This record gives sequence, C-alpha cells and structure tokens, in this order.
Amino acid sequence: MGAQRRAGLADMTELAIIGAGRAAVVHAEASRSTPGVQLIGIGGRSLGRASAVAAELGCEELTVDDMIKRADMLVVAVPPGDTGEVLTRIPLERPLIVESPVAMNSAIDTEHRHAAHRHAAHRPRAMLGANLLHAPLARQWLAAINDLTDVHHLVLRANGVRPAWHSANADSSGVTLDLGARLLPVLLAAAAQRVVEVSAKLHRPEGFDRAGELDLRLENGRSMRAEFHWGAEPPAADIEAASATAVVSFGLWPFPVLEVDGNEIASAQSQEPLHALGFVSQLQRLKAVTEQQAEPWPELASGVGTLRIIEAASLSDSSGKPCQLA
Repeated sequence: MGAQRRAGLADMTELAIIGAGRAAVVHAEASRSTPGVQLIGIGGRSLGRASAVAAELGCEELTVDDMIKRADMLVVAVPPGDTGEVLTRIPLERPLIVESPVAMNSAIDTEHRHAAHRHAAHRPRAMLGANLLHAPLARQWLAAINDLTDVHHLVLRANGVRPAWHSANADSSGVTLDLGARLLPVLLAAAAQRVVEVSAKLHRPEGFDRAGELDLRLENGRSMRAEFHWGAEPPAADIEAASATAVVSFGLWPFPVLEVDGNEIASAQSQEPLHALGFVSQLQRLKAVTEQQAEPWPELASGVGTLRIIEAASLSDSSGKPCQLA
C-alpha cells in the first residue's frame, strides 16, 4: 500500500476511487480541494471503461486490484448491486468510504449479501458515505435540534431524479434505496434514537418504487416520517423538526440552509459546493482515520442499519402491516 508513491509526494495520502460514475467524479473533484490528499487513480473492473474520466481528472485509470495495492485509502463509488462484491476484495483494515449500500433486493444473492454485511461490520477503519453529515452547517443544525424541548415533529422530504445505475427489472428497489440510503443517516442523526418499527406505503407503477412514505417509530415512542419521490426537477431535500416553541428546518439540496421559525440563520449558497455539501470535510476525516488521528464516522456498519429500515419498508408495504426491527 502506497509503495509506488510518486516523487515529491511522500507526505501525501494517496487516494483511489473505485467507480467511474457521477459519485466517483464528485469525490475526485473534492480530493483536489482536500489538503494532503493526492488522487492516484480511478477505475473499475476492467481497463478502458474509465479512461476518459481519468484523463479529464488528470489521474491514472487503474484496475480495482491495482487501486487496492497502491492507495492508502479508498472510496467505493459503484452501483449498489456491485458494492458487496467490491468490499469482499478489499482488506478489512483498509481505510475507506463506501458511497452506496449493498442492494437489498432479490437480484443479489442472499448469502452473498449477508456475507458482505458481515464484512462491513468488521471494518474498523471504514466510513459510510454520508457527506451531508460532514457539511459545515450540519453541526449547527444538529445543535439547534438538540436545543429544542420535546420534539414532536421530524420529517424528511426529498425529491430527486432516477439515477443512471438504476435497473428497471421488476425486482429492483427504487427511490427508497437511492435517496433513502443517502438521506436516512441524516434523519437518524437528528432523531438520535434507534428505529424499532417501520410502516410504509410505496408507489410501484413499474415494479419498483418511484415514491415512498415511511413512518418510523423510535425506541422512545416518538415517530418521524420520510417521504421520497423520483421525477422532480431540480432535486431538493429538507428536514424539519418542531417542538411546541420552535421549528428548525435544514435544507439539504441544492445547498445547505438553516432556518429557525422561518427565518434564515445560515446559508452555504456562497460556498464552493463540494465544501458546502461536506464532501471535502468527509475526505479530511478519512485522511485523519488513515493517519490514526480520528475514528471513522459514521461507521460503515451503521449503513447496514439504514438498509434494514429500507428492507423493512418493502416488507411493510407488501404485507400492509408495520414491520418490527429487532
């Protein structure tokens, strides 16, 4: 690992990105603004598929095996159905960010899926890709929610565009996997409680969910709601929390905005987008993990909990009954 460092880069932490889609490119762009990080390569299972992207980014196109051998830290940014297979090839001790989850549908072999989850649970230096939790305004927002007394209303609303990786086969998960896996960790951070029951209504006009409403009961007896929808332009997302005395709203897309009682408290509109959305801070955290100066946050294993909520939503929709989480 790191044995083939370039001349003059001995003090740099070398990063490689497995994947060549939009998420991979975003992380690559963020690396340019992350002090002490050098992007050495990007690519996938075979050479040639990411050559144009690598040329545009000014780095090498590498195979997955070469990236694992050479890089100090990795970002896994492949479609959900490929994540499990990629994880099983990466040493457990390697510092990494996993941008997308293992797909939770019948297209993925159950034994393989469970093995990938066990693999994720034993990675001491792995982070779940949750850039919005690293956004500069996120701490201020979480502190504002923490100041509320007796929160009775917590709702996530998100509209997005169906991603290019999504398959239209009848067994495919849809918006609840795409938007849910990315945004539910933010909602769970605001709740600061474990979800114990999921009730869901999914809209599946083509065999996969284009919209979904999830009601989540927390271990303290409170409930929160998540609403997801594909098809809206431009994409937008926000989380609203309310008590008897105040309402705190955190706009997530297209840039973070914090409001209290309808008054804007802070906005990231003037900031560079990859800083504002937390991508740079997330890589800084991974660098610190690599240098053993910080713990991974959020831990990759927390993503398995998020996926259990998504799977429970599908079971609840199919049965018409709430699904309990152990």
